[in-house]
Amino acid sequence: MRDNKRISVLQVIRFMVQIIFFIILPGIYINAFAGIKHIYISIINQSFNFTDSLPRLIEVIAVIPATIILGRFFCGWMCAFGTLGDMLYHISSKVFKIKFKVSEKLDRVFKYFKYIVLFFLIIAVWTFDLSMFEGANPWDAFGVIATVGKVPDISFAITEFTIGTFILFAIIIASLFVERFFCRYLCPLGAFFTLTSHFRIIKVSKTTQKCGSCKLCTNSCAMGIPLYKYERVDSGECIQCFKCIPACRRCNATVKAVKKDINTGIAAVAAVFIMISVYYLGSFTFKSNVIKQASTDGIINVTENTLYHDGKYEGSAIGFRGAVTTVSVTVKGDIIKEIEVVSHGDDAPYFERSYDYVANKILSSQSTDVDVVSGATYSSIGIRDAVAVALDKAKLLPGNVASDGQKGEPEATKAPVDNTEEPAKDNESENTSTKDSSSIYKDGTYEGSAKGFKDGITNVSVVIKNGKIEDVQIVSHGDDAPFVEKSMPVIAEIIKTQSTDVDVVSGATYSSVGIKDAVAAALDKAKIN
Repeated sequence: MRDNKRISVLQVIRFMVQIIFFIILPGIYINAFAGIKHIYISIINQSFNFTDSLPRLIEVIAVIPATIILGRFFCGWMCAFGTLGDMLYHISSKVFKIKFKVSEKLDRVFKYFKYIVLFFLIIAVWTFDLSMFEGANPWDAFGVIATVGKVPDISFAITEFTIGTFILFAIIIASLFVERFFCRYLCPLGAFFTLTSHFRIIKVSKTTQKCGSCKLCTNSCAMGIPLYKYERVDSGECIQCFKCIPACRRCNATVKAVKKDINTGIAAVAAVFIMISVYYLGSFTFKSNVIKQASTDGIINVTENTLYHDGKYEGSAIGFRGAVTTVSVTVKGDIIKEIEVVSHGDDAPYFERSYDYVANKILSSQSTDVDVVSGATYSSIGIRDAVAVALDKAKLLPGNVASDGQKGEPEATKAPVDNTEEPAKDNESENTSTKDSSSIYKDGTYEGSAKGFKDGITNVSVVIKNGKIEDVQIVSHGDDAPFVEKSMPVIAEIIKTQSTDVDVVSGATYSSVGIKDAVAAALDKAKIN
């Protein structure tokens, strides 16, 4: 019993480490898996460039080599989703006294499901990019609900990740009955780690001749490994939690590195230290170079016609959980020269890796039509849409001119379009807006506003000519750009039917309603009293 007290202390330390990582780096497992996805997609598209990909591979570099060489310490000590499972099972078994055991045979069969999940994601989602599975990821729902320091936004999770949220709730319920339910049976990253950690150098060992028939080590194993069968645990299912060691009353279980006994605490601390050091070194390196990398020296503008006024313009858009991202975009010689972050409300790790990739892609392509960063989708969309808003202000349109360089606010040098408030003069009304005796609108340009998704404001400009709706333009909006774009058929249908009584677009309901209601508000101003 000489080591039991010391190892029990180690379990307390392990739990504290888990809580720390749950708070400071809850999404590292998502980004690690997203990095694997990025490598795979880049390779099959023959576009992989290690240097360009480095900012997106920080978690991969920090976690995967250490897992292959040392073992799955990340899963047992650092993964937030694993910590959630541990906490749920501890509460159910210690507080509510729930006792439930999966038979060894069933457990072995169920563990194959995570390979099916991994294979499905690789083929259906990564290779063929089937969009029907968007919103089905429980990790995304978990990220929204379990962000430390913020009120769980369950309604947002259900709206944005309906299927994923219900899968998450099902996992939570199952985790009350089966320890590490998700890790054992469903985790695609766990499936990858199981395959790659077989040849790790740190393993739990014991002498079977000294074993009794108690199976305490097996019963204590979080992953359900039948430890009583083995002298050395080669199974890739082992997450290096070391719960089996204090469970052994004969002190028969030990930890070995390359067949030599090592101190359990030293092994765990060393593995965690290596991973976290690599992670922060990479994060600091690329964070310090973000603004410097966002430059376009040497880019030749091949656009035939000038698109933008020179100057500096600000734009804002919605990022993660409704937080506002504001950027400043510098245009010179009709080229987008620089993108700087003014402010954002996203989680820093997600935002930093998104900004580096998205900003540089926009600058190199001179377009906001760029891919988002997997694992940081909302941060990417916030940056992309904010740049798009700034570029809209820079376009060569009436009323859009270069800013003063201080706040990025355009100063008008041309007379603004007569647009909304003043009704047409009486004689003009007689000659234009009443040409059709059945017309109910005065000719002119009118603006209207209404609420879209999550109370974001949609502003539209409606042009009335000869008493009919001739054109509708979106002036600004607070919705996610992909959903607004998906809602554009609403505008065409309004113009076609000359009515706002049109159907919404499935999958973009709130954005569609925002557009419809804003047009209705503009038409109210245009009505002939």
